[in-house]
Amino acid sequence: MLEGHDILQVSNGLGDVNVKRLKKSLMLGLAVLTAVIGLSFGGPTANAKMKFYKSVPTALRGTWQTKHWSGQASKLKFTKYTRVKGGSTTTMKAKWARRLAVKGKTKAGYYVIGLASGDMPERLKPVKHHGKKALKTYAYDPIKNKNIYFYYYRK
Repeated sequence: MLEGHDILQVSNGLGDVNVKRLKKSLMLGLAVLTAVIGLSFGGPTANAKMKFYKSVPTALRGTWQTKHWSGQASKLKFTKYTRVKGGSTTTMKAKWARRLAVKGKTKAGYYVIGLASGDMPERLKPVKHHGKKALKTYAYDPIKNKNIYFYYYRK
């Protein structure tokens, strides 16, 4: 006979199945499915609350230049409706896929700029660095596990 601490075994012709293990697996699967659905239909994200600009903010306009760690110079130029970076021009007047979008300003003061259809925008913040006007930006370094900051200075 079965005691209270014995494990119930069910035979289905394919072999014995541990009912406790089966229940645990089903509950875990249901929990994962519920979590995925809940995260998919969650509330608006921080990016959804950002205000889209109709033109490039005046604080960003002009020609900016920086030197990378390799010693190579990089230019960045903003006009009222365009951005020129690395010889590539994007404009706010272009078709959807290649259109420049200023997606808003974060709580930390960074303007979020990129392609309207892109998922990796650039973040630029007007600051004073070493007594000069500059645009501060950053990139994540996975080796050091921290952000590295770069500065574009007015040319």
